[in-house]
Amino acid sequence: MTSFSLRPVALPDLATLLPLMADFYQHFGYPYDPAAQRAVAADFLAHPEWGTLYLLEDSAQTVGYVALTYGFSFELRGRFGLVDELYVTPAARSRGVGRAVLLALQQQARAGGLVALHLQTEPGNPRARQLYESLGFADDGRRNLTWHR
Repeated sequence: MTSFSLRPVALPDLATLLPLMADFYQHFGYPYDPAAQRAVAADFLAHPEWGTLYLLEDSAQTVGYVALTYGFSFELRGRFGLVDELYVTPAARSRGVGRAVLLALQQQARAGGLVALHLQTEPGNPRARQLYESLGFADDGRRNLTWHR
């Protein structure tokens, strides 16, 4: 990694972002509808209070994306961030991009007054879990239960 940066996504960047999202969803076997995803991303960009989408760039080449969303926890007594999606292209993996992204988000969280950052990992992804734990993320022993409409 030579010159890494997080660049906030703007509407014109959707043409770059959406193929990355499609790759992420395909990699994990999540359903992906291009038109729906474009609408969701555009709606998200119109509401900066919900969070930020970033393109991951290494030497001006896009190598992934990350979605940071916000919530509030009474238990933690404040606003938290959720690293909702983090995707690094296969060619850029094992080069420190994921670590750099998370370190940058931790720094932003501190500066922005967030009380915590949450993230999720798939059970079959021990490399990701090892990375997250090396940066101070810990399993809180809870399970996510989700209701969808």
